[in-house]
Amino acid sequence: MTWRSWSPLDWEGEERSPEPRKLIIVAAAPGGMVSKEQNPHLPCSPEEIAKYHIEAYRAGAQIFHIHARGEGCVPSSDVNLYREIISRVKEECPDAIIDACLAHPLEEDTVEARLRPLCESGLPIDIATFSVGSHNVLYKKGSTVYINRHEYTLQAIDYLLDKGIKPMLVVYNHKTLEWVKRYVVKTGLIEEPYLNISLGLFGEPADIDILRGLVRKLPEECIWVLESAGRNWLPLAVEALLLGGNVRAGMEDGIYMYPHRDDLIKSSAEAVGKIVRIAKELGREVATPKEARMMLGLRG
Repeated sequence: MTWRSWSPLDWEGEERSPEPRKLIIVAAAPGGMVSKEQNPHLPCSPEEIAKYHIEAYRAGAQIFHIHARGEGCVPSSDVNLYREIISRVKEECPDAIIDACLAHPLEEDTVEARLRPLCESGLPIDIATFSVGSHNVLYKKGSTVYINRHEYTLQAIDYLLDKGIKPMLVVYNHKTLEWVKRYVVKTGLIEEPYLNISLGLFGEPADIDILRGLVRKLPEECIWVLESAGRNWLPLAVEALLLGGNVRAGMEDGIYMYPHRDDLIKSSAEAVGKIVRIAKELGREVATPKEARMMLGLRG
């Protein structure tokens, strides 16, 4: 829901803007792309990753977007690493919402290969994040391709819904957004989708005008989170707050705190705390974990 603009010429007769939904904040660290060389503060071990999430929870985040890193701080889909991270987090933050990243760039885009290892591990996973559409990914030392065929994406949604796990659909541009509207919303597969608008990675640049254009095209009923990568993540996060959206913050999508300086992000809690302070200055109330769970329709 977007706050209504007003003119100072007729402010006395202007109606109050509708109250926006309470803010949901997703803490993301360490992700799968930022390296230890780029940011020495990046957590790598399960203990470090869990610690960063717990600190982000105390700073105001309700959802943890979980990635794992293996030996040498290399991104890993090892279920045992996820188990250690999630168990440590839930021990300290039992009401936190667990969002497992299932957007691994595997050559085999099947439910069996990508989803079952984690979803049938017995771990308390509330949300599963995966990408809509296929993308070329350029790393510092090479490249790969995320394969997400039409059939796989629909099968994955069905599978997750059957498991009682909420799909978080990541859209990168107008094309992937229109795909969700046509094949997920209009077909009745999900009436109120949970969408992650991702800018600055594979699709559109992290640009405020592009964000506004995507928000205008969102399904009438949806909950959306902005994931903005690169130096411009903070200005876009503020725009998302003003547009009534939610925000992902942490160390996965950015290296620097500000677009005009080289201050490294030292922890997810630092980024989350900044979003909380800005939201409060804007009069945007932050949801509790329980409220966020209810807003997303998650099981208790």
